[in-house]
Amino acid sequence: MAFTSRFHKGPPPKLQILFLGDLVAELTKDTKAGRTVYTFRYLPQFMSLKLAPLPGLPYSELPRTSAELWPYFAERIPDARRPEIQAWMRQKQLTEKDDIRLLAELGGHSVTDPFHIRLAA
Repeated sequence: MAFTSRFHKGPPPKLQILFLGDLVAELTKDTKAGRTVYTFRYLPQFMSLKLAPLPGLPYSELPRTSAELWPYFAERIPDARRPEIQAWMRQKQLTEKDDIRLLAELGGHSVTDPFHIRLAA
């Protein structure tokens, strides 16, 4: 059973990780056997650019899966207890379970990190 929300019908939501405009990695969220599964994979361009692996995600040509969002991504999502974040989430009709969309919209840019995260079209 695939992950669905009121914003995504069909395939699971996918985040694209870019470095200076180049697509270098992808992150998806799906549901399998009633459990959340995140899948992260580096794309060939990542190695072509000779980039250092993302913190906590050693380089591998194989996709890696987890039941929880890796800290590198989770730490980019602002604290949902902040009043301005709660107001924004209400306006967008999001909950904390919409972590992929929250990450794309609120954690896509970081002053201390050269990678940009966006929701795939």
